[in-house]
Amino acid sequence: MSFIIAVHVKEGIVLASDSRTTYTQTVKKGDLTTVKFGTHTTDTTDKTFLCPNQIGISTCGNASIAGTPITGYIEALIRENMTETTDVCQVPKMLIDYFQTMPTVPDTNFIVAGYHVEDHVKTQRVYHLNVLRKQIATVDTTSQGAKWDGETQTLSKIMQKTYMRDKSGREISLGDTKVPWGLFTLQDAIDFAQYAVDITIKTMHYSNVVETVGGPIDILVIKPDKAFWIQHKELHA
Repeated sequence: MSFIIAVHVKEGIVLASDSRTTYTQTVKKGDLTTVKFGTHTTDTTDKTFLCPNQIGISTCGNASIAGTPITGYIEALIRENMTETTDVCQVPKMLIDYFQTMPTVPDTNFIVAGYHVEDHVKTQRVYHLNVLRKQIATVDTTSQGAKWDGETQTLSKIMQKTYMRDKSGREISLGDTKVPWGLFTLQDAIDFAQYAVDITIKTMHYSNVVETVGGPIDILVIKPDKAFWIQHKELHA
């Protein structure tokens, strides 16, 4: 799996993701089927992509097609089908249509973010979609907030209301984490996006689970007039 997040504030949109891909192997021997989790792991996977026209894409879910990492397919789609005139509103269907042509359509989710231009006015757009089920949902950006996907359990537990029981068995509310989304600056959005990925990585590391989130954290900022990386891993010798 993975962890991806989009934080949208008035100043811009922040996309962030981890870099770990964990592959699972299914072995059939006679009537016995064995699923081996984590047979191969890499911390070098790109999951957030900067596209032409200040559009960002993040992905999680199935990370390979016919035994090949999905990264190359996403980069081919961007290179062959997107230009400086591509509108962010076109990209969700573009992704769905593209992956329908694959030998096997992956059960993969995407967050697409950018600015739609109409009558010289730029408006934020954030979409969440699944290419296998051909589902597209529009994230409400009229107020500041965030959308995350993948291994969401860690962050969701922090955000949700929690309870404990006292010695008599009575349930006591511990409240929830009230994030002041409306007061976030762009820097706050960057910091929260990094925190969300990092807390997921560290919590899984100290838990009795397969660590499907890890590696370097990539952070992309999208503003109405430009998009740029805050941090992004690079190829090296």
